[in-house]
Amino acid sequence: MPKGDGAVMGLSGLAADQSPGCAALDAAVAAPVAFDLECDLLVVGFGAAGAAAALEAAAGGLDVLLVDRFAGGGASWLSGGIVYAGGGTRHQRTAGRSDSAEAMADYLAREVGDAVSPETVRRYAAQSAGMIDWLEAHGAAFDAAEAPHETSYPSRDHYLYFSGNEMVPANRDAIPPAPRGHRAKGKWLSGRAMMEGIMARVRRTEGIRIRTEAAIGRLIVDGDGTVAGAELRCMPERGLATWAHRRLERLARVMVLQVAGVSARIAPLLAALERRHARAVTVRARHGVVLATGGFIKNRAMVARHAPGFMKGFPLGSTGCDGSGIRLGLGLGGRLDKADKISAWRFINPPHAFAQGVVVDGEGRRLTNEEQYGARLGDAMMRRAGGRAYVVIDEALRRAALKEIASGAMWGFQSFPARVLMFRAKRAATLDGLAAKLGMAPAVLRETIAANNAAVRGEAADPVGKSDEMRGAVAAGPFFALDISVDNPAFPLPVLTLGGLAVDEATGAVLRDAGGTIPGLYAVGRAARGLPSNFYVSGLSLGDCIWSGRRTAAAIAAGRLKDRQSATSGP
Repeated sequence: MPKGDGAVMGLSGLAADQSPGCAALDAAVAAPVAFDLECDLLVVGFGAAGAAAALEAAAGGLDVLLVDRFAGGGASWLSGGIVYAGGGTRHQRTAGRSDSAEAMADYLAREVGDAVSPETVRRYAAQSAGMIDWLEAHGAAFDAAEAPHETSYPSRDHYLYFSGNEMVPANRDAIPPAPRGHRAKGKWLSGRAMMEGIMARVRRTEGIRIRTEAAIGRLIVDGDGTVAGAELRCMPERGLATWAHRRLERLARVMVLQVAGVSARIAPLLAALERRHARAVTVRARHGVVLATGGFIKNRAMVARHAPGFMKGFPLGSTGCDGSGIRLGLGLGGRLDKADKISAWRFINPPHAFAQGVVVDGEGRRLTNEEQYGARLGDAMMRRAGGRAYVVIDEALRRAALKEIASGAMWGFQSFPARVLMFRAKRAATLDGLAAKLGMAPAVLRETIAANNAAVRGEAADPVGKSDEMRGAVAAGPFFALDISVDNPAFPLPVLTLGGLAVDEATGAVLRDAGGTIPGLYAVGRAARGLPSNFYVSGLSLGDCIWSGRRTAAAIAAGRLKDRQSATSGP
């Protein structure tokens, strides 16, 4: 597109989705533009999805400009570093585990539902083993040390585990199970180590330029409606304001998992610095713009609009998870899919004994199979029980939990809340007494526990389909009720968004609400609808980020090559 022959397009009619402290996105403005920078591909967001897209695009011969509102890393840097992969990864084979792409696809189809097509599920399963190899070639490290039993997150010494619901009898009896959760090697939560390795590789890769402290403000659209670039709002490359911006964002990032609400207080300060000091920089992107800007959990206005029932949850994500890319896509006529799908994480295993107990709702009825992945429990609690739930255990299970905590095998973020839950638990000598303290009908709680105990003794089928090895009797008082409700301030319920812009599943091109695609605009990771957009299991979001980023960049590079070949071949 020649200089001066474009229009700057941004949001239109989406003020309801703007929260204080979110990245400012201006309304549509029609104006000529002279570009300050040019590239083949502009990738917005330097998390896992953006990094993967940039690396794949550079490998395909594209000149890439990779930008991020902050210093890079995104929510992926905060994550546990779990990548869901199978079909025979080298770490599965080393651990002596057999798996096939067909078994993995069959299992994933049960979790994914209609979030993506069956063809996309099969492609992901078939390519996931190669994705682990690709990650290891680009700065990440994994290992074959397998966790000895099901857990929400493996211990410091284990890196391969069952990260979903593969071992739940309803799945295990139908589909050969295999551990597919691959945890990146690193101290603490492994996402930081994984992302810092990949980010270092991005910085060393020829063909990728990086600009941090650069937020996207508007998309630039040429006369035929093709996205031809973007206007960025860039902080100065040096100076006190930029130093303060970096330090404040870093503080929000490292504290977000430890102090509830800290990032919400810092976000307005970051936005104020940007308003005062950031300057407009226009970028021409000859082959399009890739939005890798994450979800919208930190945009409380969007959450309240699309999933109000989850507002009490603890928003899990980086400061940049404000829906900025999603809102820009909507402003150009894109479609938002699965916006009401929120993953609520209620992990009760470890300690193992908690999952052997019985989870009941506020009326004393059995809620779900306790051995399932924590997002299943959280979803059942939020959608079916109004956010109210308790884990009921007896003295024997309580002692077993204390023994596991004392062993030192659990992470601090697992053992500390477990101790708090037991310290604050309601206690009674009888189930009737416990029901009274919880405001339940005693007969309902007694019936629930009796059905569980009958299944433990083999006298009846388990009412929630729990496996034999995970059942525990709740038989001898005193009895305890651990409050795992959404409003328990001592046990916050992490929530994150799963929906995003609807995209073409072969290319990542953003789909128009009115039909067709928005030329030149792509979305990947949690800015887009993807594999985990109905339901989440550990590793599927990171896996989808990396896979969709690579898929989209490869499709763009292939399209450019095809255009070049057509141009050189002539009529």
